[in-house]
Amino acid sequence: MAGMQIQVTDDVLIDSRRAVWMPQAGTLVVADLFFGLGAARRKKPDLLPIAQQNEIWERLLGLVSDLAPTRVAILGDMKPNQGALEGEEADELRAIIAKLKGRGKREVVQVVGHPERAWGPALEGTGLQPVETWRVGRHTLMHRRRVFVYPRHEPREGFWINGGLHPLFAEAQPGPDHAEAWIRHPAFLFTGYALVMPPFVGYAQGWEVMQPERLPKQARAWRLVGSRLSPLDLPSLAAPPEALRTLARPARAGKGRPAPAAASDPED
Repeated sequence: MAGMQIQVTDDVLIDSRRAVWMPQAGTLVVADLFFGLGAARRKKPDLLPIAQQNEIWERLLGLVSDLAPTRVAILGDMKPNQGALEGEEADELRAIIAKLKGRGKREVVQVVGHPERAWGPALEGTGLQPVETWRVGRHTLMHRRRVFVYPRHEPREGFWINGGLHPLFAEAQPGPDHAEAWIRHPAFLFTGYALVMPPFVGYAQGWEVMQPERLPKQARAWRLVGSRLSPLDLPSLAAPPEALRTLARPARAGKGRPAPAAASDPED
């Protein structure tokens, strides 16, 4: 199914399939692909439903088929600890990269916050070398959790395209008995000097609800609702209750209770 697209600038469009399309450069950009969660993870009792796995593939292959990009840019790791994977996990990673390359018809670029952590034996022979930034035309791809602290873009007419911070916006909806019910929406956010992307996979949501009063006045955002994009009227958004502003990260084994994570967490 073709996605709904909205033009942000003359050379950058956002696609409701959670992607950025740069037609002049022939570049398709997706953030936090997290393909399949890994072969080993899928064998555990808490595995992701097969239907959801297939949906990820179908959406990505649909984008490639519809847009015919000459380059696919992946922002973020494709698997946790991807460079050090072994056995079936490493084979799966290499197969994903080969599939994206399409028998050498497409260039595949990976942009991560810490390239030295993403590289390793599992990537040898794939031709993929993770980098910290990548220039596409007048714009620059990056993958950082901070959106407002990095330097303004050069050249001035370009901007950053960031996959590391996944925007969430909260809206109040009428609930039962006329009570207020709040809904969080993943979104694309354009601040004027950065276009910030939602994750490609729906289960990798952001951890902090954006507060419009803290955004630049020229900021624009588009919520994702199913297969559609719709603009958000940022100035009219009410502040959500404090309890809804952050989501708690799942606790890691041996780390005790979960703690809320904000957009100013250490960059990854």
